[in-house]
Amino acid sequence: MAELGKGRAGGVADTLGGEIAAEVFRPGDVLLTDQLAERFAVSRTVIREAIQVLQAKRLLRSSPRIGLTVRPVVEWHLFDPDVIRWRLAGPARTALLDELTELRGAVEPAAAAAAARRTDADSRAALLAESARMRAAAMTGDHAAFVDSDVRFHGLLLEMSGNPLFAQLGPVTGELLRGRAALQLLPAVPDPADATRHDAVAVAVAAGDPEAAEAAMRLVVRESLDDIHRRLDSAR
Repeated sequence: MAELGKGRAGGVADTLGGEIAAEVFRPGDVLLTDQLAERFAVSRTVIREAIQVLQAKRLLRSSPRIGLTVRPVVEWHLFDPDVIRWRLAGPARTALLDELTELRGAVEPAAAAAAARRTDADSRAALLAESARMRAAAMTGDHAAFVDSDVRFHGLLLEMSGNPLFAQLGPVTGELLRGRAALQLLPAVPDPADATRHDAVAVAVAAGDPEAAEAAMRLVVRESLDDIHRRLDSAR
């Protein structure tokens, strides 16, 4: 996946990507490099570098006769962490949260079951240690540490599945969890019950119990979706 990079080009790409996701620019809209260079007060070289990043993420298309146009959403690299972050900040965030959680519900329980069948003792110990860190962060009310540990837990579990396709979804899950935190769709103080649910997954995986691991992870994902909707409903 194309990296945003640092410097002016990365900043321009980040701003334009967010605006495209927010529908400031809609599919089919034409972007002119000269106008962008003037708007951002940068050289056309910087604009070209930013455009290359957005083309690599498939938000933009360059055609000889038309120029630079915005692609339809279905053509974007929707699993790209930057694209997920931009969309979570945009008007389609509720639908995206549902879509990503539905994806997690299809993949992560299966990944947990696979991890229970296939993983080694060191990986099982690492997962138990991560769930212990989540529990400790919940007990002390350390929100940042809890989110960081949650991201690591899910990424590790997907890797432990032994399925490289599952493993590549780690950054997707991580961006979803961080996005929920940024959008204040997580408890301000970590919920110990959430840590307990993750403990159940880790214990089942460590015990080599695929059925229990799958059921425990299904509960984690279901409670996550329910919590998202409770918070969105209360904000209306």
